[in-house]
Amino acid sequence: MSIDTHSELDAHGAHDGGHHEPPEVVDGRQRMGIWLFIGGDMIGLAALLFTYLYLRGVDSGGHWMSMWGYTGHPYSYYYNILDVKGGSIPNPKLIHVGTLSAGLNWLVTILTVVSAGIVWAAERGLRATKNAKSYSSMAAVATAVTLVAVVFTVIQLRHIPPIFSAHEDSLTMAYTAYDSTMMAIVGSTLIHLIILAFLGLGLTIRSARGAINGTKWYQARLVRFFWVWVAVASVIISAVTTTINTIH
Repeated sequence: MSIDTHSELDAHGAHDGGHHEPPEVVDGRQRMGIWLFIGGDMIGLAALLFTYLYLRGVDSGGHWMSMWGYTGHPYSYYYNILDVKGGSIPNPKLIHVGTLSAGLNWLVTILTVVSAGIVWAAERGLRATKNAKSYSSMAAVATAVTLVAVVFTVIQLRHIPPIFSAHEDSLTMAYTAYDSTMMAIVGSTLIHLIILAFLGLGLTIRSARGAINGTKWYQARLVRFFWVWVAVASVIISAVTTTINTIH
């Protein structure tokens, strides 16, 4: 190695603090990180579905889709009778709940899949045509679709009916085992969609500013990995919860 080469390396080392790494090394480490993150998310999904299927299978106390209590009124109604008026409420009834809307469930899934498809197509177009402006527009559309999915997911959560159970002249809010597990699953979906919307907004802004372009598309690929995984997980969740729910 020549003295000039040594001098060039020393100069680069002084400039970057001696921590310069090839882009391929950095990209490989980032890909490993996102796959480890997705792997952890897979474990979380498996735990949610296992809990759902287990509780449905054991149907402890017959509480999978039914329980004793009160419904049809908000908490303030029963609180007013018990604590304000000092009265008593009628005997509890066995309340049966139905399944959440399968159509609404699949609508959220379809929107998630569509948004993932847009992000994937946008990345492919960026790498092929180097057109960052087009990528920014498609990322914005994917974000908008995801926000629509967020709205419908919130509607799903609002459709889960609370049941009030009386214990020693006090009321507590309770849910059937089905509603409890669906609340956890739908809530997890909501969190993932909010993360996607945040990532989509970031892609839109960064590509519009030139931080993501035809030669710097690695971040777009990392986000696409996670986005597609969320879409796949959404299909799995809908397939399980809309076909395996009631107990005959």
